[in-house]
Amino acid sequence: MNKVWLQIFGAMIGGSILKGLVPNPLAWVCIDLAILGIVYLILRRHSNVDLKSSMYFLSGLTVISILTDLQMIDDMVSGICIFALVAWMFYGRRRNGNSKPPSNNHKWNK
Repeated sequence: MNKVWLQIFGAMIGGSILKGLVPNPLAWVCIDLAILGIVYLILRRHSNVDLKSSMYFLSGLTVISILTDLQMIDDMVSGICIFALVAWMFYGRRRNGNSKPPSNNHKWNK
């Protein structure tokens, strides 16, 4: 699973480098959405990653990035929003009353 997240971080870093080369804020929005699509394709290939919660988190990061790129929110506010998003992912979500991931009790795992 670490290799998956390294690929995702690589795509995000590549997108940030590309955004640094392009001076147009509307192109930055397109780059952010393209990176989100690439990340979805990376996550979809791996069945051991929780696609739904990962996409919620990465979509939230993309929305915050787009709002910052268009200067609708300040950089400090975006940092606070990212911190709140990370805190929500760690502490706010509950699955059936607990925070443990579901177990893989399929017949082929025994």
